[in-house]
Amino acid sequence: MRKVLVLVTAAMLAGSALTNVAVARDRGEPIELSANQIVDQYSARTARIKADLRLTPEQESNWAGFESAMVNIGKANADREIAWRAERAQQKGPLDVIGQLRMQAKIMGERSVERKTLADAAEPLYVSLNDQQKQRFAKELVGISRGPDDD
Repeated sequence: MRKVLVLVTAAMLAGSALTNVAVARDRGEPIELSANQIVDQYSARTARIKADLRLTPEQESNWAGFESAMVNIGKANADREIAWRAERAQQKGPLDVIGQLRMQAKIMGERSVERKTLADAAEPLYVSLNDQQKQRFAKELVGISRGPDDD
């Protein structure tokens, strides 16, 4: 039994070392996540926020609206990212500056609507929180408003 435990531990350590080398080698290259991975990041962040807040049963009743808004933002960001990649891949010739400005304006408008929706969904939860929870939640909301890459 002890030999098996030692072998399993050694295998895990070797696998971990190989994984770390592969990750370190690829850090210079941008990672393009799939739409599902982007949505999963938002879901994980939402779950982390909930765990960090340690909601009471009364506060829990206000969670669903916020969670739904986060799911919708995750899906919208995933859709935008995939569309942007596809457009970038099809682009030939010089950069279309005017087209880029229009695309950025469109994205900013969409994000503005999403942030208002998030604020509306978060408000009932926020007002039900105690002062410590409000501080933690406010910090998360600021991070969310900056975007997925600004954590």
